[in-house]
Amino acid sequence: MNSPINYPKRIERIRNEMAARGIDVFIGTRMVSVTFVSGAFAPWRGAAVVTRDGYTGLVNFLIDHERVRAESWLEDISAYAPIPGMDMLDLVVHKIKELGLAKGVIGVELGHSPRGNTGFLFATEYDLLRAALPEATFVNALSVVDRAAYVKDPAEIRIMRQATAMADSAIDAVRDALCVGMTEAEAVGIGEMELRRLGSEYHWAVTGSTEAASGYRTAYPMCGTTQPTAKIIQAGDNVIVDFHPLFRTYMSDLSHNFILGKPNPAQQKLADAYLMAAETLVASLKTGNTVGQVWQAVNDNLTRTGYVQYAVPFFGHGLGVLGHEWYPPIGNADEVRDIVFEENVVEVGFLSITVPGVGGMRLECPIRVTADGGEPLAATPLALTVVDV
Repeated sequence: MNSPINYPKRIERIRNEMAARGIDVFIGTRMVSVTFVSGAFAPWRGAAVVTRDGYTGLVNFLIDHERVRAESWLEDISAYAPIPGMDMLDLVVHKIKELGLAKGVIGVELGHSPRGNTGFLFATEYDLLRAALPEATFVNALSVVDRAAYVKDPAEIRIMRQATAMADSAIDAVRDALCVGMTEAEAVGIGEMELRRLGSEYHWAVTGSTEAASGYRTAYPMCGTTQPTAKIIQAGDNVIVDFHPLFRTYMSDLSHNFILGKPNPAQQKLADAYLMAAETLVASLKTGNTVGQVWQAVNDNLTRTGYVQYAVPFFGHGLGVLGHEWYPPIGNADEVRDIVFEENVVEVGFLSITVPGVGGMRLECPIRVTADGGEPLAATPLALTVVDV
């Protein structure tokens, strides 16, 4: 797929964000920052270094060095090793001093997240940097890459569509194979094989790659993640599958809901309420709407149908390169409520409704924000799929 990324333009966006905050040097340690700057799959701990006046480089783990050099657009990639004088921060400090910026304003990524593998600067690393650069001024620079990566350009959208098409095909493969007596792991394994056949490079989810649940396992209260197990799928079970392909460092995240046999009245009522809430979420992802307005629209819909007490009170998360799975979340919190959705932001619409004794349904779908409302990047329908048994 020929869809070249304009990396110099991407770095220019980073530098604009740095300039707006008076930052001379940005040290990006989060996975999203390392990937966004380097353009390569770099799963080990690393540091992207960008200066306001022209330097861009990467410090990456020795055992991955040559591959990342071959895949990245960057010319300056240094290999670190966990030995004195060659550790990651040693090389970062050396570069900052070499560039004459030891007294400058240095932006680092301080924070926390429910997600484990984010890459925030460790407290010990922060102490090391401050000790090694005592005349520098340190500021928190989380917003630099969050804002620079927020709106996607046309090439990025095309790559994300391709990744999502892989997930569509995986869900089709599961639909064609799904039957009573199959295990959850077997069902999603069929979909995973399809992802690999189509070129997916990595199952990126923190939950352990693909997710699946059936029957009672779909209905754990407030549950939004489920690793596949050896549970045998039964007639009457609803089944959730959730795929996470990666293509050219860009992620997709797509789930779907099946039921084996005709839904009973309670299952059908849940499916109808779920579909209305999902459609409300998609329609609300419109240019100019705020995160708070989208959250409120979905919450109000769930309140009207009587399912709000069964729903996870969080309706989406950001999507982009590897590691970009948070900004901005669709939640009712002060720090995100007033964020405005812009044209070509891609958000994963998320919805999890779990009713004990009935079952659960989950939406995850990449949705492009437009002036007319959300455009799902997936061809997979929002509605429940009934599988004949």
